[in-house]
Amino acid sequence: MKIMKFGGTSVAHASNINKVIDIILESLKRGENIVIVVSALSGITDNLIMLANLALKKDLKYKTIFQNIYGRHNQAIKELINSKNKEKVLKKINKKYSELEKSVKNIFSAQELSLASLDLVMSFGEQLSSFIIGEGIKSRGISCEFVDSREVIKTDDNFGSANVDLEKSYRLMSDCFKGKTLSIMGGFIASTKNGETTTLSRGGSDYTASLVGAALNASVIEIWTDVDGIMTEDPRKMKNALLIPEISYEKAEEMAYNGAKVIHPKTIRPAVLKNIPIYVKNTFNPKGQGTRISNGIETQ
Repeated sequence: MKIMKFGGTSVAHASNINKVIDIILESLKRGENIVIVVSALSGITDNLIMLANLALKKDLKYKTIFQNIYGRHNQAIKELINSKNKEKVLKKINKKYSELEKSVKNIFSAQELSLASLDLVMSFGEQLSSFIIGEGIKSRGISCEFVDSREVIKTDDNFGSANVDLEKSYRLMSDCFKGKTLSIMGGFIASTKNGETTTLSRGGSDYTASLVGAALNASVIEIWTDVDGIMTEDPRKMKNALLIPEISYEKAEEMAYNGAKVIHPKTIRPAVLKNIPIYVKNTFNPKGQGTRISNGIETQ
Protein backbone atom coordinates (compact mmCIF):
# COMPACT_ATOMS: atom_id res chain seq x y z
CA MET A 1 0.00 0.00 0.00
CA LYS A 2 1.27 3.44 -0.97
CA ILE A 3 0.00 6.81 0.32
CA MET A 4 0.33 9.76 -2.10
CA LYS A 5 -0.41 13.28 -0.90
CA PHE A 6 -0.71 16.19 -3.34
CA GLY A 7 -0.98 19.86 -2.36
CA GLY A 8 0.11 23.42 -3.05
CA THR A 9 0.39 24.41 -6.70
CA SER A 10 0.16 20.69 -7.61
CA VAL A 11 -3.58 21.17 -7.29
CA ALA A 12 -3.88 24.81 -8.32
CA HIS A 13 -5.87 24.19 -11.53
CA ALA A 14 -6.80 21.54 -14.09
CA SER A 15 -3.52 21.41 -16.05
CA ASN A 16 -1.58 20.74 -12.83
CA ILE A 17 -4.19 18.25 -11.64
CA ASN A 18 -3.73 16.35 -14.92
CA LYS A 19 -0.01 16.06 -14.04
CA VAL A 20 -1.07 14.66 -10.63
CA ILE A 21 -3.35 12.11 -12.31
CA ASP A 22 -0.52 11.06 -14.66
CA ILE A 23 1.72 10.37 -11.62
CA ILE A 24 -1.03 8.36 -9.91
CA LEU A 25 -1.71 6.27 -13.04
CA GLU A 26 2.03 5.57 -13.42
CA SER A 27 2.06 4.16 -9.86
CA LEU A 28 -1.06 2.07 -10.56
CA LYS A 29 0.72 0.46 -13.52
CA ARG A 30 3.23 -0.93 -11.05
CA GLY A 31 0.43 -2.85 -9.34
CA GLU A 32 0.38 -0.76 -6.17
CA ASN A 33 -2.74 -0.15 -4.08
CA ILE A 34 -2.93 3.59 -3.43
CA VAL A 35 -4.69 6.04 -1.12
CA ILE A 36 -4.53 9.61 -2.46
CA VAL A 37 -4.73 12.51 0.00
CA VAL A 38 -5.28 15.99 -1.45
CA SER A 39 -5.24 19.55 -0.16
CA ALA A 40 -7.70 22.23 -1.22
CA LEU A 41 -7.04 23.91 -4.56
CA SER A 42 -4.21 26.40 -4.07
CA GLY A 43 -5.42 29.56 -2.24
CA ILE A 44 -8.95 28.27 -1.58
CA THR A 45 -8.56 27.82 2.21
CA ASP A 46 -7.55 31.51 2.50
CA ASN A 47 -10.61 32.43 0.42
CA LEU A 48 -12.87 30.41 2.71
CA ILE A 49 -11.47 32.13 5.82
CA MET A 50 -12.03 35.50 4.15
CA LEU A 51 -15.56 34.43 3.23
CA ALA A 52 -16.40 33.57 6.85
CA ASN A 53 -14.91 36.82 8.18
CA LEU A 54 -16.77 39.00 5.63
CA ALA A 55 -20.03 37.23 6.50
CA LEU A 56 -19.34 37.90 10.20
CA LYS A 57 -19.03 41.63 9.43
CA LYS A 58 -22.18 41.50 7.27
CA ASP A 59 -20.01 42.65 4.38
CA LEU A 60 -21.79 41.66 1.16
CA LYS A 61 -18.43 41.34 -0.60
CA TYR A 62 -18.57 37.77 0.67
CA LYS A 63 -20.84 36.99 -2.30
CA THR A 64 -17.99 37.89 -4.70
CA ILE A 65 -15.69 35.46 -2.87
CA PHE A 66 -18.38 32.78 -3.30
CA GLN A 67 -18.41 33.39 -7.05
CA ASN A 68 -14.61 33.14 -7.22
CA ILE A 69 -14.64 29.83 -5.33
CA TYR A 70 -17.41 28.38 -7.50
CA GLY A 71 -15.74 29.68 -10.66
CA ARG A 72 -12.42 27.99 -9.93
CA HIS A 73 -13.95 24.62 -9.10
CA ASN A 74 -16.38 24.72 -12.03
CA GLN A 75 -13.51 25.57 -14.38
CA ALA A 76 -11.56 22.57 -13.09
CA ILE A 77 -14.59 20.34 -13.69
CA LYS A 78 -15.02 21.76 -17.20
CA GLU A 79 -11.41 20.90 -18.09
CA LEU A 80 -11.07 17.57 -16.23
CA ILE A 81 -14.38 15.78 -16.71
CA ASN A 82 -15.56 14.39 -20.04
CA SER A 83 -18.80 15.79 -21.47
CA LYS A 84 -20.74 12.59 -20.75
CA ASN A 85 -20.26 12.94 -16.97
CA LYS A 86 -19.92 16.72 -16.61
CA GLU A 87 -23.59 17.42 -15.86
CA LYS A 88 -23.76 14.70 -13.18
CA VAL A 89 -20.59 16.01 -11.49
CA LEU A 90 -21.83 19.63 -11.58
CA LYS A 91 -25.11 18.52 -10.01
CA LYS A 92 -23.25 16.84 -7.13
CA ILE A 93 -20.88 19.78 -6.62
CA ASN A 94 -23.83 22.20 -6.52
CA LYS A 95 -25.08 20.34 -3.43
CA LYS A 96 -21.72 21.04 -1.78
CA TYR A 97 -21.95 24.72 -2.76
CA SER A 98 -25.41 24.86 -1.14
CA GLU A 99 -24.03 23.35 2.08
CA LEU A 100 -21.24 25.95 2.11
CA GLU A 101 -23.71 28.80 1.47
CA LYS A 102 -25.91 27.59 4.32
CA SER A 103 -22.92 27.55 6.72
CA VAL A 104 -21.89 31.08 5.71
CA LYS A 105 -25.46 32.44 5.91
CA ASN A 106 -25.65 31.09 9.48
CA ILE A 107 -22.53 33.14 10.34
CA PHE A 108 -24.04 36.20 8.59
CA SER A 109 -27.34 35.90 10.51
CA ALA A 110 -25.89 35.12 13.93
CA GLN A 111 -23.01 37.62 13.58
CA GLU A 112 -20.89 35.06 15.35
CA LEU A 113 -17.94 33.04 14.08
CA SER A 114 -17.02 30.21 16.42
CA LEU A 115 -13.97 28.02 15.81
CA ALA A 116 -16.39 25.17 15.06
CA SER A 117 -18.14 27.24 12.36
CA LEU A 118 -14.80 28.28 10.88
CA ASP A 119 -13.64 24.64 10.74
CA LEU A 120 -16.81 23.70 8.89
CA VAL A 121 -16.35 26.49 6.33
CA MET A 122 -12.63 25.71 5.85
CA SER A 123 -13.37 22.01 5.33
CA PHE A 124 -15.07 22.71 1.99
CA GLY A 125 -11.72 23.28 0.28
CA GLU A 126 -10.72 19.63 0.74
CA GLN A 127 -14.28 18.35 0.35
CA LEU A 128 -14.48 19.95 -3.11
CA SER A 129 -10.95 19.20 -4.33
CA SER A 130 -11.00 15.51 -3.37
CA PHE A 131 -14.37 14.99 -5.07
CA ILE A 132 -13.31 16.78 -8.28
CA ILE A 133 -9.90 15.08 -8.56
CA GLY A 134 -11.55 11.69 -7.94
CA GLU A 135 -14.00 12.39 -10.75
CA GLY A 136 -11.09 13.51 -12.95
CA ILE A 137 -9.44 10.11 -12.42
CA LYS A 138 -12.71 8.32 -13.26
CA SER A 139 -12.88 10.37 -16.47
CA ARG A 140 -9.68 8.59 -17.53
CA GLY A 141 -11.50 5.26 -17.20
CA ILE A 142 -9.94 4.32 -13.82
CA SER A 143 -12.08 3.23 -10.88
CA CYS A 144 -11.47 5.49 -7.85
CA GLU A 145 -13.41 5.48 -4.60
CA PHE A 146 -14.11 8.76 -2.80
CA VAL A 147 -13.81 8.58 1.00
CA ASP A 148 -15.07 11.35 3.29
CA SER A 149 -12.13 11.89 5.70
CA ARG A 150 -14.57 12.91 8.43
CA GLU A 151 -15.89 9.35 8.55
CA VAL A 152 -12.49 7.75 9.16
CA ILE A 153 -10.49 10.31 11.17
CA LYS A 154 -11.97 11.06 14.59
CA THR A 155 -10.80 13.82 16.92
CA ASP A 156 -11.62 15.72 20.09
CA ASP A 157 -13.45 19.06 19.86
CA ASN A 158 -10.35 21.28 19.94
CA PHE A 159 -11.56 23.13 16.84
CA GLY A 160 -8.85 24.69 14.70
CA SER A 161 -6.20 22.16 15.73
CA ALA A 162 -7.99 19.00 16.80
CA ASN A 163 -6.24 16.05 18.45
CA VAL A 164 -6.73 12.72 16.69
CA ASP A 165 -8.11 9.66 18.48
CA LEU A 166 -5.47 7.37 16.98
CA GLU A 167 -6.86 4.03 18.13
CA LYS A 168 -10.36 4.70 16.79
CA SER A 169 -9.16 6.40 13.59
CA TYR A 170 -6.66 3.67 12.73
CA ARG A 171 -9.37 1.04 13.16
CA LEU A 172 -11.82 2.97 10.96
CA MET A 173 -9.20 3.56 8.24
CA SER A 174 -8.03 -0.05 8.31
CA ASP A 175 -11.62 -1.27 7.81
CA CYS A 176 -12.42 1.36 5.18
CA PHE A 177 -9.44 0.84 2.86
CA LYS A 178 -9.15 -2.93 3.12
CA GLY A 179 -9.05 -4.50 -0.34
CA LYS A 180 -9.36 -1.20 -2.24
CA THR A 181 -7.08 -0.51 -5.20
CA LEU A 182 -7.45 3.28 -5.48
CA SER A 183 -9.14 5.67 -3.04
CA ILE A 184 -9.10 9.46 -2.63
CA MET A 185 -9.77 11.61 0.43
CA GLY A 186 -9.30 15.21 1.54
CA GLY A 187 -6.48 15.97 3.94
CA PHE A 188 -6.71 18.40 6.90
CA ILE A 189 -10.31 17.51 7.86
CA ALA A 190 -11.80 15.15 10.42
CA SER A 191 -14.77 15.04 12.81
CA THR A 192 -15.66 14.59 16.47
CA LYS A 193 -17.46 11.51 17.79
CA ASN A 194 -20.67 13.57 17.41
CA GLY A 195 -19.94 14.21 13.73
CA GLU A 196 -18.94 17.88 14.01
CA THR A 197 -16.34 18.84 11.41
CA THR A 198 -12.86 19.59 12.74
CA THR A 199 -9.50 20.51 11.17
CA LEU A 200 -5.97 19.38 12.00
CA SER A 201 -4.41 22.89 11.78
CA ARG A 202 -3.25 24.66 8.61
CA GLY A 203 -1.09 22.52 6.38
CA GLY A 204 -2.47 19.41 8.08
CA SER A 205 -2.92 17.38 4.86
CA ASP A 206 0.63 16.01 5.20
CA TYR A 207 -0.32 14.84 8.69
CA THR A 208 -3.45 13.15 7.29
CA ALA A 209 -1.29 11.25 4.79
CA SER A 210 1.03 10.09 7.57
CA LEU A 211 -1.91 8.97 9.74
CA VAL A 212 -3.38 6.95 6.86
CA GLY A 213 0.05 5.43 6.17
CA ALA A 214 0.45 4.38 9.79
CA ALA A 215 -3.10 2.99 10.00
CA LEU A 216 -2.54 0.84 6.90
CA ASN A 217 1.11 -0.09 7.58
CA ALA A 218 1.92 1.41 4.19
CA SER A 219 5.21 0.62 2.45
CA VAL A 220 5.79 4.32 1.68
CA ILE A 221 4.27 7.79 2.14
CA GLU A 222 4.88 10.25 -0.69
CA ILE A 223 4.40 13.99 -0.20
CA TRP A 224 4.15 15.60 -3.65
CA THR A 225 4.70 19.34 -3.74
CA ASP A 226 6.23 21.99 -6.03
CA VAL A 227 9.90 21.74 -4.97
CA ASP A 228 12.40 18.93 -5.59
CA GLY A 229 12.43 17.81 -1.95
CA ILE A 230 13.81 19.13 1.31
CA MET A 231 16.49 21.71 0.49
CA THR A 232 19.39 23.21 2.42
CA GLU A 233 17.71 26.65 2.07
CA ASP A 234 14.33 27.93 0.84
CA PRO A 235 14.77 27.61 -2.97
CA ARG A 236 12.37 30.52 -3.52
CA LYS A 237 14.78 32.80 -1.65
CA MET A 238 18.20 31.21 -2.24
CA LYS A 239 19.15 30.19 -5.77
CA ASN A 240 22.04 28.04 -4.58
CA ALA A 241 19.83 25.86 -2.34
CA LEU A 242 20.82 22.18 -2.59
CA LEU A 243 18.64 19.10 -2.40
CA ILE A 244 19.06 16.91 0.70
CA PRO A 245 18.61 13.42 -0.84
CA GLU A 246 18.29 11.56 2.47
CA ILE A 247 17.57 12.75 5.99
CA SER A 248 16.67 11.18 9.33
CA TYR A 249 13.19 11.43 10.82
CA GLU A 250 14.65 13.37 13.73
CA LYS A 251 16.39 15.97 11.57
CA ALA A 252 13.36 16.40 9.27
CA GLU A 253 11.08 16.89 12.29
CA GLU A 254 13.48 19.46 13.73
CA MET A 255 13.56 21.36 10.39
CA ALA A 256 9.75 21.28 10.15
CA TYR A 257 9.32 22.66 13.67
CA ASN A 258 11.87 25.37 12.87
CA GLY A 259 9.78 26.59 9.96
CA ALA A 260 10.78 24.51 6.90
CA LYS A 261 7.49 24.76 5.02
CA VAL A 262 7.96 21.76 2.75
CA ILE A 263 6.47 19.34 5.31
CA HIS A 264 4.02 19.74 8.22
CA PRO A 265 5.71 19.27 11.64
CA LYS A 266 3.24 16.60 12.83
CA THR A 267 3.81 14.45 9.73
CA ILE A 268 6.88 12.63 10.99
CA ARG A 269 5.60 11.06 14.23
CA PRO A 270 3.06 8.48 12.88
CA ALA A 271 5.59 7.35 10.23
CA VAL A 272 8.41 6.97 12.78
CA LEU A 273 6.31 4.71 14.99
CA LYS A 274 5.66 2.35 12.07
CA ASN A 275 9.08 2.90 10.45
CA ILE A 276 7.52 3.99 7.13
CA PRO A 277 9.81 5.99 4.82
CA ILE A 278 8.49 9.37 3.64
CA TYR A 279 9.50 10.74 0.24
CA VAL A 280 9.15 14.43 -0.58
CA LYS A 281 8.88 14.80 -4.37
CA ASN A 282 8.12 17.39 -7.04
CA THR A 283 4.93 17.03 -9.08
CA PHE A 284 6.57 19.04 -11.86
CA ASN A 285 9.72 16.89 -11.88
CA PRO A 286 8.34 13.40 -11.15
CA LYS A 287 11.52 11.62 -12.25
CA GLY A 288 13.57 13.66 -9.76
CA GLN A 289 15.21 11.88 -6.83
CA GLY A 290 13.35 13.79 -4.11
CA THR A 291 14.19 13.47 -0.41
CA ARG A 292 13.86 10.25 1.54
CA ILE A 293 13.06 10.63 5.25
CA SER A 294 13.78 7.48 7.22
CA ASN A 295 15.84 5.85 9.96
CA GLY A 296 18.67 5.45 7.42
CA ILE A 297 21.95 7.36 7.60
CA GLU A 298 21.47 11.04 6.84
CA THR A 299 23.55 12.28 3.95
CA GLN A 300 23.75 15.70 2.38
